[in-house]
Amino acid sequence: MVKEKKSKNYNILNFIVLCIFGILILNLMSTKSDKLFKIIGFRTYTVLSGSMEPKFYPGDMVITQHKDKSDIKVNDIVTYKDNEGVIITHRVIEETDEGYITKGDNNNVNDADILKEENIIGEVKFSIPKVGYVMNLLSNPKAIAIEIIFLAVFIFFYYKD
Repeated sequence: MVKEKKSKNYNILNFIVLCIFGILILNLMSTKSDKLFKIIGFRTYTVLSGSMEPKFYPGDMVITQHKDKSDIKVNDIVTYKDNEGVIITHRVIEETDEGYITKGDNNNVNDADILKEENIIGEVKFSIPKVGYVMNLLSNPKAIAIEIIFLAVFIFFYYKD
């Protein structure tokens, strides 16, 4: 009975570790590869400012899905590149002949530049609170090396028996 309970706990731990690594791998692949983004249609971003509070807070991870530009409408929250190439997530508040007017929910004024269709990356589908900071931390090269070593040790001990 004790061995059976230990085995069940071990299986739960294995599942949790594999889920964490799966999420990390998808996060790395989605942020590093435009080709993968086009195939699966999703990309993750970390919120860095409070411009979209209370919808999103700094450190939240937003999951953006590719969306046909012609399907973007007022009130959609979109992720896009501004004219300087900075990635921003804001709400569409108006559609014009030239593009879209956007604004952060927590900002007092509209964004200065009109958002052109070609700069839209996608629409935000959902967010995961505070996970963005963890993913950013775990996505740096030193952390990736440690994760690979940890995974190798985990696999070694898992298949040892």
